[in-house]
Amino acid sequence: MRHVTSDLERLSFHSITHQLIIVDHDWIIQSCNRAWQQELGQLLPNPDANSTHRHYLHLLEAWALQGKNANMALVAQNLKERGTPFSRNHTYDICVYTVYNEERWFRVELTPLSHTNSNLDTDLALIAHMDITEQKKTERQLKKALSDVRTLRGLLPICAVCKQIKDEEEHWNSVESYLEKHTHAEFTHDICPECIRRLYPKYSNILDKRS
Repeated sequence: MRHVTSDLERLSFHSITHQLIIVDHDWIIQSCNRAWQQELGQLLPNPDANSTHRHYLHLLEAWALQGKNANMALVAQNLKERGTPFSRNHTYDICVYTVYNEERWFRVELTPLSHTNSNLDTDLALIAHMDITEQKKTERQLKKALSDVRTLRGLLPICAVCKQIKDEEEHWNSVESYLEKHTHAEFTHDICPECIRRLYPKYSNILDKRS
């Protein structure tokens, strides 16, 4: 069976930086490019079981087991149930661990390889793996930053006389203490003109001149 029909297609297939494989209707890997051979092809969970590693779904399941990733196991199960004959595209994310236990994320796109007659379901599919590890790291950093943003909502019980606020544990706190505990605000202290006039009346004329 010819999977690459010309020298130009063969050159393109091997030159693309995304990691590419071609699978048949049994999910057996029939061809792969150099990028796959140099990266994901080196991350086989059990290098001795070559036949297992030629079966793409078994490879996904092994990676899922290795990383204890239930979502990835679900991806393999869904592909097994819906994938063949290959009639439509699929996109999914997978996580793989290197020999140094580093987490690597890939966005995977499965594309059916069409026959001349486009109405027929094809028995081959091209599966491209694009490294999105840095994107996933950025997403996690953004989620963490958003989770660290704390806001106050609802009614706050505040003393009508001393203005202390009662917290969830029924303790009374100064406004500064409560806000520092429940938000990321920090305080610097100053004194307003009205308090200067009340506490230090001899300086009132200075304030009056400024105003």
